[in-house]
Amino acid sequence: MTGRRVVELGCGSGHNLAHLAIHHHAEGIGIDHDPLKIQRARTLYAGLPRLAFIRTDAAAYLRSCPPESIDLCLSIFGAFSFVERADLRPLLTATARALRHDGRLALTLRATDTTDLVLIYTRS
Repeated sequence: MTGRRVVELGCGSGHNLAHLAIHHHAEGIGIDHDPLKIQRARTLYAGLPRLAFIRTDAAAYLRSCPPESIDLCLSIFGAFSFVERADLRPLLTATARALRHDGRLALTLRATDTTDLVLIYTRS
């Protein structure tokens, strides 16, 4: 993942991105709508290079990115977990536009009270 650009949609405290930056040398951008979560991520990982945390809407951020500029979008119980099913299209469209050819969208969603669902999509 060295040099790969990773965006986590709904990054919370930033632990996932920090892991990818430290252990896999990825460049990470954490997006969250909650100002307290972004502040916590910034406080915890302020000293790490290649990481930034931004308080904004996930779809709006992705629309602002150059087309095909992101290698991996993550949503681990993140932005895709909080969007109503009827409103998924803008976030999916923005994600597809921002992902490079062969870029990936990795989602973890709650399927039931006892089961999680992990999905990985590749942009073709």
